[in-house]
Amino acid sequence: MIRRGHSGHARGTIASMWARTRIASWVVVLLLALSAQTTEAADRTSRAARIRNFARQWLGTHYQWGGDSKAGIDCSAYVRRMYRRLFDVELPRTTKQQINLGVDLPVNPLDPSDGIQPGDVFFYVDRTGVPNHVVVYAGSNRITHSESGRGVVIDPIRKLWGRRVVARRFLVPARDAGRQARETFGPVPAAGPLKPREIPCPPSVRADKAEVRLYTDTPVPEMKALGEREICDYRVLANALRRRPGSLAKSNAAKLESYAEWIENIESLKSEIGRGW
Repeated sequence: MIRRGHSGHARGTIASMWARTRIASWVVVLLLALSAQTTEAADRTSRAARIRNFARQWLGTHYQWGGDSKAGIDCSAYVRRMYRRLFDVELPRTTKQQINLGVDLPVNPLDPSDGIQPGDVFFYVDRTGVPNHVVVYAGSNRITHSESGRGVVIDPIRKLWGRRVVARRFLVPARDAGRQARETFGPVPAAGPLKPREIPCPPSVRADKAEVRLYTDTPVPEMKALGEREICDYRVLANALRRRPGSLAKSNAAKLESYAEWIENIESLKSEIGRGW
């Protein structure tokens, strides 16, 4: 009886030790997973900070079509310089070439930042399917780019509203990247088919009621007289005028919508005339 008691106690002790070992193993696995997630989040935060710091060094550089220096730079050259400097990744020179590379990313039309990491890019694509501009996501709902008429800027992501975009990821971790080289990236893969996604104008963008009343009965002036506006500003005013009675209101709506489309196409018009930057 004494031996059986000791045997039962030994079996209980072993079972208890085994249970504790299994719990400890699961705790280690959980801690490693949490550590990996924390490290990944820290990497993204660091990457965002590096991108914004790079952008601040270029702020004030004016836009120059075909330019590639602080004397003047266009959108694709700006992205190319950023990737070369920060990530040691070489990209092609032009927007039309760059859009053919990268991992395809889904675009949430209600929240374009959803699933997007710092360093991912958005291409503007016009109504004819021509990519004409590229911007870099800088984290915290900010993008940075070199825009015609403004130069290098950091903008809120709402600049994407009302446009057709394609999202790509150029930063693909190298296969042999270890824990000490998390920001080491491999070759940029070829992209899939071009499938632009429309980013709608949100309900928060509303037409000014006084303007709607004015342009119901008065011709819209030259667009420059309306001041600096976003695409959605023109589109919501056009939509409001379409609902107004009378042919003049509808004619004004068509003029505003046409101008919004012209803004989308302006870079592609340049590329057809010149070297395709």
